[in-house]
Amino acid sequence: MDCAVCGTRDSSLVFRIPFADAPGGASAVVQCKQCGLRRLDPRPGPTKIGGYYGAAAGDGYNAYVGRKRSPKKQAIWNFLRDGYSHPAQQSILSRVASPLTGLFASWAFDINVALDRREGLSALEVGAGYGDILIYLRERGCQTAGTDLSEAAVAKGREYGIDMRYGHLKDVGLPSGSFDIAIMCHSLEHVPQPRVELAELSRLVKKGGRLHIAVPNGHAVRMDQDQLEWAHLSHPLHFWYFDGENLARLLHEYGFEPVIGPKTTTRHHALNAWRDQFRKRGVGPATRVLLNFLKASMSRSDGGDVLRVVAERR
Repeated sequence: MDCAVCGTRDSSLVFRIPFADAPGGASAVVQCKQCGLRRLDPRPGPTKIGGYYGAAAGDGYNAYVGRKRSPKKQAIWNFLRDGYSHPAQQSILSRVASPLTGLFASWAFDINVALDRREGLSALEVGAGYGDILIYLRERGCQTAGTDLSEAAVAKGREYGIDMRYGHLKDVGLPSGSFDIAIMCHSLEHVPQPRVELAELSRLVKKGGRLHIAVPNGHAVRMDQDQLEWAHLSHPLHFWYFDGENLARLLHEYGFEPVIGPKTTTRHHALNAWRDQFRKRGVGPATRVLLNFLKASMSRSDGGDVLRVVAERR
């Protein structure tokens, strides 16, 4: 399999993954020797990958489960988002609290969209799941549309009033230059050909519009340390593990210039990681894992679990 960024095949092994459906019973994460993009190789073909999503959905796959928050929790969630987004109808309390709530939102949510009190903006999410981000944006005055390859997810999004389209982005018939905002929240790593998605987004996003992307960070400290136990490995659903440099390079090729980021974040607190390791291996091994993580994190400023970038269509 060729690299999605530079097109070369030459790679080095990062770590192996036991996988019964792969040739020889194992797959692997490998790293491109030219641009550094990490990828799954080999990976499931198009006839098999759908079955893995079905299994994940049966376990409560978070993209497809719908909103489970209580009305009170949802109101808090929206209040925090408002602190960053500044919607047109933002309450006085939200405006006063926004220096704090906006900072929290920028850490807690992988995608944050600055509305800056504008109404009537058009927003598209690719791989929208049940449309959680789009529901928020619609309630804040945006025109919204989403795509997904799960019929159940599309049906759920439509229940919330989102214009959801079933199918691949290039096949759903959206008009050129029709969106101010495009979102790929943990979906770019799932697509077999990222260039196809970005080329289509380059057609769909207006000049001056913005593309918001969140993906697992291929340069994450936890990826190197935890390997098979890394939460964002999500094997075999994730095909690509971008880092900031190769993601920015790919975006540039399709007319998108980063204006925020690329930056990384880790929301899983180190003490929570220590607790999980303590339960599995005991106090000594857990403490060693914690200290190694803290040491590596101090020397790697771009080592968070999630990579985020906002890029403008030039």
